[in-house]
Amino acid sequence: MTDGAEPARRIHTEVCVLGAGPSGALCARRLTELGHRVLLVERHPFPRPHVGEALTPAVRPLLDSLGLLQAVRDAGFVAPAWSCVRWADERVRRVRPPAGASGFTVCRARFDQLLLDAARSAGVTVLQPARAHRPHRLDAGWEVPLTTPEGPRSLRARFLVDATGRARVLGGRVTRTDPRTVALYAAWRVGTRRVPPTCLEAGPHGWLWGTLLPGEEYRVMAFTDPEQLRRSGVHRSSRADFLRGLLAGSELLRELAADRPASAVAVCDATGYLDPDPVAEDRISLGEAAFAIDPLSSSGVDKALQSAMAGAVTVHTLLGAGGDRRAALAYYRDSQRASAEQHARWAGGYYAEHLPYRGNDFWRRRSRPLPDPGREAPPRPGLAALMHRRVRLAPAGRLTSTPCVVGDQVAFRPALVHPALPRPVAYLGGHALAPLVASLHGGHTLAETLRAWSRTMPADQALTVATWLHGQGLLAPQP
Repeated sequence: MTDGAEPARRIHTEVCVLGAGPSGALCARRLTELGHRVLLVERHPFPRPHVGEALTPAVRPLLDSLGLLQAVRDAGFVAPAWSCVRWADERVRRVRPPAGASGFTVCRARFDQLLLDAARSAGVTVLQPARAHRPHRLDAGWEVPLTTPEGPRSLRARFLVDATGRARVLGGRVTRTDPRTVALYAAWRVGTRRVPPTCLEAGPHGWLWGTLLPGEEYRVMAFTDPEQLRRSGVHRSSRADFLRGLLAGSELLRELAADRPASAVAVCDATGYLDPDPVAEDRISLGEAAFAIDPLSSSGVDKALQSAMAGAVTVHTLLGAGGDRRAALAYYRDSQRASAEQHARWAGGYYAEHLPYRGNDFWRRRSRPLPDPGREAPPRPGLAALMHRRVRLAPAGRLTSTPCVVGDQVAFRPALVHPALPRPVAYLGGHALAPLVASLHGGHTLAETLRAWSRTMPADQALTVATWLHGQGLLAPQP
């Protein structure tokens, strides 16, 4: 039901967010904090079970900035102290994260509830449970037919946010970024069995991932080609036997094969894809509604949260009276595409590291060796050696107009581009790079340049910028 009073048969709101997973709940919360009237529609009652329990260490700063890190810690989620990896060869390696930099293994039902509660506390109106049907575009905004326990309703909104994951309620075509992949998953009761807190293991036709869940259950996921299931004659009734057979051939998880799983074995699509048009002036797709990544990195939740933050500032710019809509649209399209492409390159390189079964179809289809860096670049003089030499920006470097987040809006700003940089860089440590880079024309020594920079910023930060430019190979000494 809706928070607050019983809604009228037709509901009106400025922004409608469909889906209360991590991306939907966080985007709804952020938009409310930015002053928008937001209604969040979720099909299922919470808490509801969900897979995707791994949060990488990269999520910690984001949760901290949102004021949620302590709540995640207090929820009793597991922070694995080590993992077992059997990937590149037959050797089992124990990997420990740096001190204080471990990720979390969460119960998604509780984690998603935590994010939804934070959205409610920020003032988001929540309609749950309510099933959203295919939205219809109006002359101004959208109409969304809803099915609720009280009967059918109609929702009208100025702006629509699709955070429904792979269901993608807005529809549209997507581009596959990876070979077709399926995941079989179930939970086991661990008991006294010795299993690693988290593990990753390669096999002839796919790979296994396992992790200890809060509550002493152990999640196992097996990733393979759909053709492998067909060749093996796997049907609903034989999924458990097939998965147990994979565990029996495992070095790390074979002890679990003796028992049947504590839950039914489910199958889901795990293929990566990208929506080439995830945003328009009256709608946006977040999380897996915008793109899905190879599950190898266990960073799906991280990407969903990052997508939500990028989406919120984009929507805020599009709805603002003086917002630069062209910048907002370009920013979101570029950021989502760059994130998907970067992850696809990383996953392909990691698949290429596997050797024992590299000739098998599963591995051959996914292996994308990273470019050979070739001969090492000649050593550069240290920064101190450049202090009394005239310096300029490296020849391939230039400034170009790029959409950037400036406060709570997206706007075009000059950004530094260079083949050594994966993406344009407009700000470093909160300082605009353009005026600093513009002074690198070869007429001044580095020491003189730093003194000039220090008139507009602290001297230590000026040195930090120079150190970064030097480390990227962007400072070229002059004869």
